[in-house]
Amino acid sequence: MYRFGLVSLLLGMLFVGACTKESNTPATIQLVAANMNGNSLQNNATNIPVESVLEFVFSNSVDRNAFESAFSISGNPDINFSYGSQSSRVTIDLTLQAETSYQISVAAEAIGRNGGTLESAFQSSFTTADDGLITTLPPCTSGSASCLQTIAMEADGTANVQFYSSFPIYEEEARWDSLRAAVIVVHGANRNADDYFSWMMSSFQALGLAENTVLISPHFKVASEAAADEFFWGTNTWREGRDASSSAKISSFGVIDQIIAQLANKELFPVMEKVIVTGHSSGGLFTHVYAASNLAEATHSELDMTYVVANSQYFYYPNEQRVDEATNELYTPSSCNGYNFWPLGFNIQPNYLNTTSESVLNDQFKNRKITYLLGNGTGTDGALNESDCAAVLLGSSRYQRGENMYRFMELEFGESHQHERVIVEGIGHDGQAMYQSATFRMLLQNLLH
Repeated sequence: MYRFGLVSLLLGMLFVGACTKESNTPATIQLVAANMNGNSLQNNATNIPVESVLEFVFSNSVDRNAFESAFSISGNPDINFSYGSQSSRVTIDLTLQAETSYQISVAAEAIGRNGGTLESAFQSSFTTADDGLITTLPPCTSGSASCLQTIAMEADGTANVQFYSSFPIYEEEARWDSLRAAVIVVHGANRNADDYFSWMMSSFQALGLAENTVLISPHFKVASEAAADEFFWGTNTWREGRDASSSAKISSFGVIDQIIAQLANKELFPVMEKVIVTGHSSGGLFTHVYAASNLAEATHSELDMTYVVANSQYFYYPNEQRVDEATNELYTPSSCNGYNFWPLGFNIQPNYLNTTSESVLNDQFKNRKITYLLGNGTGTDGALNESDCAAVLLGSSRYQRGENMYRFMELEFGESHQHERVIVEGIGHDGQAMYQSATFRMLLQNLLH
């Protein structure tokens, strides 16, 4: 009995020790995604730009030194590593040679910060584009650093602007033979250009538009977000077309003008035909006043331009009349000082309009193609301005303000205006839901047809 009990005790201790040892073994790490320039990296991919971004996403944090030891690429190109998401995301900037094949690999080694081993080795190969012009590329589809571009713009001084783009539209060695249209989507008050890029890209992919339509989402930064060499604006001034608050000055409208000028360059974009500018909420206000104000449409008359104003609570009115919701008729308010100040009216307009008269602006406003995309959901709207009389005069709700704007155009101009209204049933103040709705997708398809 004693011997049996002793043996059992020893076996139990060994079992517990074995279990304890096993429980302390670091978990393996899985490779979640491998992307090249915002797209899933396919083995034997071709036509890869010489300046490219490779991105790995892992299930757990990696040790930087261990990962860089496990990673290899043939040909000894210039590479630069950066890490994000608590080091579970590795971004590698590559400077490659043209017309060259490369092999990359990550060995199944202990790369985890906790000592975890990569579950399976990764290997892939690709070939870079030749020295000639780039005519096509897979679209960049991720609202991440891989799709973020920076360009210097000049107005009153020179500074940088950042924007997300599905194609490198400022690439000098390119001739985009398949890009027939562009959509420029403007973020709301949160200035989350990455989200708007991703939401719109989802609709692009659902409609099969990503290969022949470039998507651009500019970031209008405030001072706290901007680097020393970047333009920045006041909290709300960007949405009104005001000049940047940085030492270098440019109107936020001028930023879009310069992007459209790039798209209108027939050497780079020989088949570009249509440009849609759209924005949601504060981006909707931007789009509404940009539609009326911009110099780009008249300058580039070869482009068919359309503006889609989604769920804005503010609208530009070309005269002092507003819509009385009780009667559904026009009237002139008498007890609200400043209700016709920009961007709700022409008074105290931005410097961008210094060379544009009120009559010219209003004529442009009436004749440009504007679609009011209105969500009629009845949920709460904490962002609705119900304290300023100028805002209250626009309507009792965000949805009603859009209805009133369209009603004004019908009453004031009859059939001579170019505006239309599209209602998204059951959706409230929600940019993602609006841009991914079946209603918007049908509209987008029709506009780009």
